[in-house]
Amino acid sequence: MQALVDRVPALGPDVEYVLWRHPLAKAPLSTAPNVREVVAPSNPNEPVSLLLPRLFGPTEGDVFHAPHNLLPFGVRSTAVVTVHDIMWLDEPHLAEGSAFLRLFRVPFFRAGILNALAKARRILTVSQASADAMVRFRADTRDRLVVTHNAADAGFQPARDVEAARAQAAEVLGTDAPYFLLVGQNAPSKGHALALQAFAEAVRARPEAGERLVVIQRLRAGRGLDRLARELGVRERLVVRPGVPFAGLVALMQGATALLQPSLAEGFGMPALEAMASGCPVIASDIAPLVEVLGGAGIHVPAGEAGPLAAAMRRLGDEAGLREELRGRGVERARAFSWEACAKTTLEVYREAARLGPLA
Repeated sequence: MQALVDRVPALGPDVEYVLWRHPLAKAPLSTAPNVREVVAPSNPNEPVSLLLPRLFGPTEGDVFHAPHNLLPFGVRSTAVVTVHDIMWLDEPHLAEGSAFLRLFRVPFFRAGILNALAKARRILTVSQASADAMVRFRADTRDRLVVTHNAADAGFQPARDVEAARAQAAEVLGTDAPYFLLVGQNAPSKGHALALQAFAEAVRARPEAGERLVVIQRLRAGRGLDRLARELGVRERLVVRPGVPFAGLVALMQGATALLQPSLAEGFGMPALEAMASGCPVIASDIAPLVEVLGGAGIHVPAGEAGPLAAAMRRLGDEAGLREELRGRGVERARAFSWEACAKTTLEVYREAARLGPLA
């Protein structure tokens, strides 16, 4: 969202933008003269904001944009909602692994997403695959959907000095061994346990390679993976980090044998795009959003199957020529995505929604 905040106000200087700001934000979200910020009393993504949005910030205006899947109830302005995916509607077990937490989280997300699909004048989404899923779920969204692809931050670039990038990665990891990289939150949809199983299979086939599996994991980092790694006999080869500085993440992508994205469900696939922009080969599942994002610039394997993923890892580990080919194709593919294009389309949608007014 910050990428749009950085660009949209300058593209539409005749428009006033009012932003809800998280109370823990350390600095203003924008310095643009046509932006006003209102500090929310607490996290704007809490359930209370869905029911009583006026407690968090103003909802009046020509257009109200909800950027993260949920449309609060009681918004009378013309609504634009960015719905990244509808996993909470059709595959909630992949969004939240805890059956107990699903008792509370599913009703919250389901209510907000259903309200968005029913009442938003325009629905922005991050891939054609997500748009198609919404049309299958609710046919009357077809004419209200607009695809605005994400893009990688400009800091994700191929290494100018490969050896320096590898040295920085080794400093972050504490080893200069070759490695495969996993990046993302610890959710069932991401397939991290499957990746670990495939990695263990690849290690058994070629233990002399000395490879590591590096997991940069948000939300409950490493939970479940340590025990599984011990059961699989690869605990000493697993490196889990709850987060790394931006420069460290870029270096890890630049130095990896490949990024793995074996997702079972996605709306887009940001790690895959960021990896391609960094010159890192990508092995991804064959679900529609990842096929769309990679555009032929990576290797796809059947979703949910460890064997083909392990085979792809062995192949990339052995074939330097293939790694170089995928690096070049990935960098070129990543250039097809731009925050400037996303911002331009977003502003056009704001203007169109304001002209059309609220959905009857």
